[in-house]
Amino acid sequence: MEKKILFQKFGSFSHANANIYKILEVEYPEYKIEVIDVWDIIKNKMAFYHFIINIYFFIKEYGIDIISGHKHWKNAHVWFFATSYISIQTGRTIRKLNAGKKYKFTFQTQSLFNGKIDGIPHFIYTDHTTRTNLLYPSINPRQYMRSKSFIEKSEIQIYQDSTMIFTCGSLISYSLINQYLMPKEKVVTAFAGSNISNINNENPQKYYSKNILFVGAVWERKGGPILMEIFRNVLNKYPDATLTIVGCKPKNITQPNCNVVGSIAIEDVSKYYNSANVFCLPSLREPFGFAFVEAMNHRLPIIANNIGCLPDLVTNDFNGYLIDNNVNDYTAAICKLFDNPEKCKIMGENGYHYAQSKFTWSRVGKTIKRHIG
Repeated sequence: MEKKILFQKFGSFSHANANIYKILEVEYPEYKIEVIDVWDIIKNKMAFYHFIINIYFFIKEYGIDIISGHKHWKNAHVWFFATSYISIQTGRTIRKLNAGKKYKFTFQTQSLFNGKIDGIPHFIYTDHTTRTNLLYPSINPRQYMRSKSFIEKSEIQIYQDSTMIFTCGSLISYSLINQYLMPKEKVVTAFAGSNISNINNENPQKYYSKNILFVGAVWERKGGPILMEIFRNVLNKYPDATLTIVGCKPKNITQPNCNVVGSIAIEDVSKYYNSANVFCLPSLREPFGFAFVEAMNHRLPIIANNIGCLPDLVTNDFNGYLIDNNVNDYTAAICKLFDNPEKCKIMGENGYHYAQSKFTWSRVGKTIKRHIG
């Protein structure tokens, strides 16, 4: 009988899915890795009448939030596929398509669907839970949370059906144990690695650049408006300071010395890390933060909000600063590093070595293999 593992994913998962696939290849070389993209199943394998039925669940679970403005109507298509009904039907379709097949184990990333197949060990690797949104101090949780029905009818069952849950950070482990009452022995903080492989750090002059780097696809959630306030303050002391914005194109940026790059291929991001001396991403909600690991691998000190999994990544005055969402404190931290390029370099080196010791996909793979066997 052919030795197989079933890997279930949903899209790219911030480019992490490609690295998880490589982990399974490296750690289980004698097994064939079969891959299911659940989005393809929803689009191509789920009967059309399910989408008609789902209109009712969409209105029931998200209608009030959309009408009241807690969720933006422009994202209605996202919430349409976030109902308890779609999640449950997706799991049923997966089980139907794989009925009778034999795998060493099944492995899914994220916790949006239930990939458990009867009689086969099932593992999850995730960067968030729905209830984690309740743990961020500066957001409206309703803006981001899936419905109560999704939690109670689908998400809890997803976790209960798993053999073990690997998480990207300690806050997610905390959520699973304390908000979902999962047994401690079932939850393992495995962390994550960088999704940029072409790292080039041969630019020691960058620590004198006075160039602040922002990398994020969602301007508001990543703290972009706050960063603009911070940057205006920095310019008062350093008129030659610059801000580089990569990953998105926010509207109405009129502040001088701003370079708005927008969305680019991941292999092209490295050059921007290598021309900055401070990485500042004042996120209000951060499931894990792959960009922070990328910044550490590029030897940049990090300045970020003291939220989410960021305390896993940043230690004050060692490889950066964690700020309690205060514009003046952010300004002071950036100016402190601008004043002392040598300290900037030392903190960047500290971050690099810390990332290499704790936040690599190879380390994630070893952790997963150790617990799965």
